[in-house]
Amino acid sequence: MESAQFSKEQTMSDLEVSTFQNRPAYRYIRTSDHMPALGTEVKMATVKLFNPTGAGTWYLSEYDSNERMAFGASDLGYGAELGYIGMEELVAFRGRFGLPIERDLHFTPCLLSEVCGK
Repeated sequence: MESAQFSKEQTMSDLEVSTFQNRPAYRYIRTSDHMPALGTEVKMATVKLFNPTGAGTWYLSEYDSNERMAFGASDLGYGAELGYIGMEELVAFRGRFGLPIERDLHFTPCLLSEVCGK
């Protein structure tokens, strides 16, 4: 599979990006996601991130670019919980083999309540 190359303009429009490689899976939050600001009433999970080498899945529904804070569901293997997620920590994370968190490029947006089973 060929790695996609992104122009400087494309990566500049990304709000949260890993420095690991210039591939779509490491472009976590993009301006094209149109994620609402924190505090919206309807909670739609629009972005799914996961740890490719272990436990950890995050479903993001809202994002504040000034604070680098997202809201959504986190599932670290014990069931999903709603809460605030510090994107700086997720972007910097490196799991086994030095691999970062990845974005699920095939995720279909859904309600957070569907993810949490509530």
